[in-house]
Amino acid sequence: MKIENKVASRRSPVRSDQAQLFAILTRDLIQANERYASMSLDAFFQLGEYRKFVLSAYACGFVCDDYSSEMKGAGFEAMKQRPQEHLGSCSFSVLRHWVHVLLRAERWAQGWSSHVREAIESGALAIVAGRLEEGAPD
Repeated sequence: MKIENKVASRRSPVRSDQAQLFAILTRDLIQANERYASMSLDAFFQLGEYRKFVLSAYACGFVCDDYSSEMKGAGFEAMKQRPQEHLGSCSFSVLRHWVHVLLRAERWAQGWSSHVREAIESGALAIVAGRLEEGAPD
């Protein structure tokens, strides 16, 4: 047996324990950001909670190798800026795709900005965590 370095597919199911773990680690990151609200962006990237959040997004199947980097419909930015309106009632597949785009945007920003931190501050990640805790019906 070997350890594979393969990203999930959007056709791969997300098990309830994966969704719960991702929600827990998302809440941990939100709380760490609140505790250290005045920290620099570099300090944010160094948080253990940030590293766990990013790793869990991949490990729990929220980052997929076959999702587009763009969102149709309301779009990524609209969902981030008006999260309750969009993320509060979207399907699980849209929620999952939004997390995928969030993590891809974070990677593309290369440390110059943080879409994850902006999603925390807008309340978008708290809505994602809450939806996952509730079971996020499709």
